[in-house]
Formats: sequence, structure tokens, C-alpha cells
Amino acid sequence: MIRNMIHSIRTVPWMTAAVCLALLPACAGGGDSGQPSAASGQPDSSVMAAPVELSIYSVVPSVTQEEFKRTIEAPVQAKYPNVKLTYVIGGAQAKISDLVASGSAPDIILTSISGMNSNVIPFQLQYDLTELIQKHKYDLSRIEPSTLDSLRNASDNGALYGLPKYTNTVVLFYNKDIFDKFGVAYPKSGMTWDEATKLAAQMTRTVDGIRYRGMSLFSGNMITENQLSLPFIDPKSDKASVNTAEFQKLFRTYKGIYDIIDNKPEGAFNGDAELDSFYKNKNIAMVVAPMSGYGRFENDKDLNWDLVAAPTFADKPDVGFQANTIYYFISNANKKAEQAFLAVTQLLSDEVQLMSSKEGRPPILKNETIRAALGEESKSKGKNFKVMFHNKFATMPPANTKLAPLVNANSILNKEFGDMINSGTDVNTMLRQAEEKINKAISEAKSK
Repeated sequence: MIRNMIHSIRTVPWMTAAVCLALLPACAGGGDSGQPSAASGQPDSSVMAAPVELSIYSVVPSVTQEEFKRTIEAPVQAKYPNVKLTYVIGGAQAKISDLVASGSAPDIILTSISGMNSNVIPFQLQYDLTELIQKHKYDLSRIEPSTLDSLRNASDNGALYGLPKYTNTVVLFYNKDIFDKFGVAYPKSGMTWDEATKLAAQMTRTVDGIRYRGMSLFSGNMITENQLSLPFIDPKSDKASVNTAEFQKLFRTYKGIYDIIDNKPEGAFNGDAELDSFYKNKNIAMVVAPMSGYGRFENDKDLNWDLVAAPTFADKPDVGFQANTIYYFISNANKKAEQAFLAVTQLLSDEVQLMSSKEGRPPILKNETIRAALGEESKSKGKNFKVMFHNKFATMPPANTKLAPLVNANSILNKEFGDMINSGTDVNTMLRQAEEKINKAISEAKSK
């Protein structure tokens, strides 16, 4: 499930959290609001009349075999009984490279944009769905547009190599008991970063020998999916693009949280550990992290938590973080792209998306009824999950498609941020060092 995934879903090396942590059209009435349509705009084709076997390779281990059977296989076979699905979860015993080498390339790859750069493009499995979308008159307007825009920005020539499954974004969790103890009003959606920083300072104090911290940051996603849509590598110059005024604005904001006296962690800074500290130590009032992070603590009955939308910049009051989306990437390695496409469109129907939403997987459809049902049947029913959609999703900036699969610039930048918090250096120094290291990684990648 999405709540068992987080940053690794978007950045291949990460996924140390649980993340993140979506989908297509409805021709006749499944618009932005109202009840899910009966037809859901689903195309049909005689190509599905003949028996066909489709293989799915997943880089998302939280989508277990049980979940596959219930949420993927069953809905597809309900509409297309002649389709047989096989599901493989990637790992040491099931590498995409081995499958391709053995002639068993998958028809669908379940992964993120980062996963596309490591599990799809290097093996030439990408397939542009544009012609199939046109052939079946598939209505993309039903989908949250940022998920499609981000994928096009990460692809060559704006190609659409997949369709979104579900999404995730950064929110603000808070410990209600700490706010109650101090008699301070709970945080609210719509706060600016300045307001959130002031609230964090107000909540940072020592009471009865217990040191309370106002706020912690799950920095990985906050940098990778930043609200300012800043790229790490310039798509034209092939140089690092991190030493800029906009990045300075971003990191001065983040650093300002840790400049609050007594708000730094006692040990070395680590974004993942900051989320763990929120629910394990129960002495942190707020943590900014991917919504899927609640999967770590939803079973902790001693943690009285809720969530609001992430703070925004004052000059961009309605812009949240970029969506961290999992996609169904469709390949044509076995000449079954059309069948795979039609199977996926069934998984993007109103009915299937409503079921997923109720279970706690944020839908990618714009349908407000489906969005409002988020988490209704989950263990955390009653939490303020609707804040997931309070802000607009920032769009992923155009990627350097040549270097994105070769240089993990976001990991370099995230490490430099952590080193800055630990050492107390300034933002200018941090960005200069990050720029040098990213450019060095680029040079090394080009020389191979």
C-alpha cells in the first residue's frame, strides 16, 4: 500500500521509509465532481477477446502478492476474463536485467519516475502510449494533470510511457497531545512557512525534564519533490543547476527550522530518522513528511496524531509539493502493448479508484467524490486525509533525460543538506559544494 512507501519510491536509493506512496478517464460523466460514473469512460476492444497473458514486474514491494490479486488481478479479470496476469516483485532473486536477458521482459512495470530511469529506459522497454490513447479516444482530462505533466517532463520529447496508479505527497503530521499539553491551537492547512516556523519555535521547550522539539523534516522528499519545481541538472547545459537564488530560498526555509534553539536532533541529522523520532519518542510536535509515512505509526494507539496540508511559500500560497506517483509503465517487448494498455485502463476506472481511495491509497482521478472517500475504510479512518488535495501539486520540472538515469543528483543534494545541519555551515557553502559534487558525477558519467 501507498502508506508503506515513501521517498524510495521516487528516488531509487531511498525507499527507507514506508511511500508513498492515481489514474484515467471517464467519458460520460466521471468529471471533477459528482458520483463515479457507471461507464467510467472505459474503452473496449476485440483485441481482448482472445486469451492473453500479461506479466507485471513491480519495483514496489509494498504491493504484495495478496494486494495484487485483490486490487489488480480481480478487477482486470472482472472486465476481461480472458486475461491472465502474472506478478513478480523485483529483488535480488528477480532482477529486471535477468528477465530481459532471458527473453521474459514484462508487459507492465510498476514503479516511479525514478524507477523508470533504472528499470525501464536502460532496457529499452519504454513505449509511448499516445497512439493507443488516440485510437481508444481515452480521456486523460479525468486524471490529476500534474501526474501526467511530470511523466512527460521526465520523458524524451514529452512521451507518455505509462499511466499513474496512485500518488503521494508531503503533508504535516502533528501530535495532538503535545499541543493540548501546551494549550496551543493545532496547526492548520494554509499556513505559510514563516507561520509554521514561528509555531515550531513556540512548541520547542523543555517541560518537566522533557525536551520537546517543535518540528522535524523528512528532507528527502521535501528536496526531491520541492514546491518550487527546481531541477537539479539543467536539461540543456548538462550542468548542475542547484546553486541558484531559488534553491537558496528553499534551503534557508528548511534550515530555519533547525536554527530554532533546541530544535536540532540530539544525534546526527537524518531525514528518515526524523520521522521515526516523531512517533517513537513522542516529543516532536510536528513533522513534515510524505503522507504515506503514517503507515509507520497508524497502529500505535499511544500516538494521538492528525495531519494538515504542508506549509507553502507566501508568494505561492496554493502550491504544495510535487506528487510522488507510482505508474504502470507499459512495454511492447512482447507485442502486447495494446492489451496491457486496456488492462490498465480498467484499473483506472472510477470503481477501482474508489475502492483504492477508501483503503487509503490516494487516487489520481480528479473526481471529488473519490478523493473525499480517502481512507474511509482504512485503519486510520477519521483522520484528515482530505488535506492531501488542499494544495495544488507542483509540477516536476523538465528533466535532463540523458543524465537522470546516470547521476543521482537529488541524493547528493540531500546528503549535503544533512551535513549542513550537522556542521552548522551556511546555505551558500552547502549549495556550492553540492554543485561541485553533482558536476563531478556528471563528468564521470559522461566519461564512461
